[in-house]
Amino acid sequence: MKYSGPIAAILERETARIESRHFPGATRLIGEMGRLMNVVQALEAVALNRDPTDNDAAHMKKTHDAGVRLAKAIEASRQRGNEILNEHNAKVSAQLREATGLREPDTLAGIMRQSELRTVVRGMKPQARHDLLSDAVKAKDADTISALLNAPAVVTGVDPKLLAHMRAEYERAVAPDLMDDVEFTLETDSALQAVTKAASRAANEAQDAVAMAKFMRADAAALAAKAAFDSSL
Repeated sequence: MKYSGPIAAILERETARIESRHFPGATRLIGEMGRLMNVVQALEAVALNRDPTDNDAAHMKKTHDAGVRLAKAIEASRQRGNEILNEHNAKVSAQLREATGLREPDTLAGIMRQSELRTVVRGMKPQARHDLLSDAVKAKDADTISALLNAPAVVTGVDPKLLAHMRAEYERAVAPDLMDDVEFTLETDSALQAVTKAASRAANEAQDAVAMAKFMRADAAALAAKAAFDSSL
């Protein structure tokens, strides 16, 4: 039962990746990895360092209880991870709207201008729509892009996949630092999911009587082999 090794490797990699970078959401997710690793190591300490006065049943009970504590820690970490992502996404989305100008108009003139543009675009041929949107992205024309993004495809006639692609290109061009934050945080969350998966395997095995019995037999065999080797020296 040794699960902290892979978790430590992921944590080390993520810590190195974020060094000298300011991504608050990702930093908090990495903190969750550290918390989980500590609880996994606590479980391993119980499972691998048996009290000589404990019989099999007592040792299995202690390991089982440590597995229960780990399972609770995993669930709490999942909840905190979701809260971190939700808070981060809300904050970055607001910052992106300000940086890119991709928001609903707040004046009657703006609303009418965007409505007229959508009507014109809907009457264009597909290639002309594509060219218009492409030119708007290159020119960083927030008004045109916003008019097409803030309406259903049935109103503008623009392919939703094309809109999504062009939006991503525009956001990357206008707000590269924010997009780096978004992408980095998503990658960090994927790493946290890998840590959670490894921790869940440890928790499940610790609470599985059959798996624990198998582990204890293997551990006893390893100790016996070591003792036999030492005595032969």
